[in-house]
Amino acid sequence: MLTLNSSSIAWLNRQYFDLGPLNGGKPHHYGIEFSYNSLINNTTLPYTVQVNVSPFFRESLVKETGMFQYHVNHPLQLAKELRTERWEKLCEYLSNYQELPNITKLRVMNLLRSLCFHRVVKEYIPEISSDEIASNVELATLAWCRALSSLITHFDDRTFDYIQEIAAIATHAPSGSKVKINAGLQMVVEYSKIFGDLAAAEFWREEVTKDIEILRPSLNEFEYNLLMSMYYRSVSFVPFLRRDKQKVVEEMDLCESHARSLKPENELQQVVARENLSLCMESRSKESIWLKDLDLAEERVRLIVQLEPLEPRYHLELAEVLTKRGKLEEAAKVYRSATRLGPPGTPVAWFMAGQCHEKMGELELASDCYLASLQIEPEAISVVQHLANIAPSLGNPGLVNWSNLRLAELEEQKQQLQPKAAPNFQSESLSALKRSADKVLV
Repeated sequence: MLTLNSSSIAWLNRQYFDLGPLNGGKPHHYGIEFSYNSLINNTTLPYTVQVNVSPFFRESLVKETGMFQYHVNHPLQLAKELRTERWEKLCEYLSNYQELPNITKLRVMNLLRSLCFHRVVKEYIPEISSDEIASNVELATLAWCRALSSLITHFDDRTFDYIQEIAAIATHAPSGSKVKINAGLQMVVEYSKIFGDLAAAEFWREEVTKDIEILRPSLNEFEYNLLMSMYYRSVSFVPFLRRDKQKVVEEMDLCESHARSLKPENELQQVVARENLSLCMESRSKESIWLKDLDLAEERVRLIVQLEPLEPRYHLELAEVLTKRGKLEEAAKVYRSATRLGPPGTPVAWFMAGQCHEKMGELELASDCYLASLQIEPEAISVVQHLANIAPSLGNPGLVNWSNLRLAELEEQKQQLQPKAAPNFQSESLSALKRSADKVLV
C-alpha cells in the first residue's frame, strides 16, 4: 500500500489526508494549521487566508496520488489505523458537536471547511434565520461559514441558492460587523461576475462602505489595510461593469497600495499579507490583459509566481500569458512545472503543454503530454481529439487505432449524457479552476 511519503504531492498536502504535520507552504496549508490551532487553543483568529478550496481538490488529490484509502466524505469515515492524534481530536469534536458552545462550533466548522469538507459543514450547520443572524454575531458567522460552503459547492449542485444565504447575512447581520462586511463584499462580486447587474452591485458597494465607516475605529493598522485591500479588489467590479477603465485602474492601485502597506508582525500576518498581495496582483494581471497590456500582465503574474512558487494555478496563469505573447517554448516549460505541483489543474496543465508542443511541431512531446493528461482525466474528449489528430504523424498504428476508438466512445457518451458533457479542456479556461479554488472573503 502506498504511504503518504510515497509521493511528493501527498507529502506536501499531508494535512488533507490525516491532519499530519505542515509540510506545504501554500496559504491554504497554513489555513488548516491556523484553524486547527485556533480550535485546540480555544482562540479566535482575527483574520485568516482568503482562498476557499473545494471538494474537487480533495478528489483530485486522492486520484493523482493513488491514496484511495484516504478517500472519505466525512472525517469520521477515515479508518482508525489511518488517523493521527490530531485527526482523532477533530473526530471527538464532531462526535460531541451538539453540546459545544457556538464559538467552538464555528472553530470546528472552519477547520472542516479548510479541509474541503464543505458538504459536511452544511450537514452540521442548519439554515439560520434572519432573526438569529440579526441578534447574534456568532450565529451570523456560523451562517457565513455555511454560506461559503454553499458557494463553493454550487458549481456541482448547479444552484444559486447560496446567494440567498449570503444576502441574509449582508442584510441582517449587526451593522459594522466584519461578517456583514464580508457578506456585502461577496454580494458585490456575485452581482458583478454572475449577473452583470450594475445597480445591485452599486447598492451593495454603498452598504458595505457605510459598515466599514462604523467598524473603522475598532481596527488596528494591519486590519484596516487588509480590509481596504479586499474592499477595493471587490468593488472595482463596479467601474468594470461601467467599462470605466480609468476608475478600475485607480481602485486597483488603491487595492495594491493597501496590500503593500501591510506590515506583518507574526506568522499569521505574514501568510495573510503574502496571500493578499498575491490575490491583488492576480486581479491586476487580469486587469492588464483586459487593457491589452501583455507586458504588464506578464510582469505582474511573474511576481505572483515568485510570491507563491508552490501554487500551480499561478504557473498556469503565467503560461497562459506567455502563450498569448507567442512565447510557446517557455509557456510549455511553465505548464510542465505546474504538473509537478499537483492539483488543481494538473490535467489541464498537461493538455496545455501538449498544445504548445504541437504548435511548435514537437509532436512526440505533445503526444506524451496528452497521454499524461488522459492518465488523470480519461474522459477529456478534447485531449483525445488532439491526440487522434497527431497520431497518424507519429508512425504508431496502435496509437492511431486506440485514439480513434476512444474518441468514438467518448462522442457516443457525450450524446447520451447531454446536457452534462464529458470534460472538454479545449473550452476550459483558467476560470474553470474555480471548482478547485474559489477566492472568497473570510
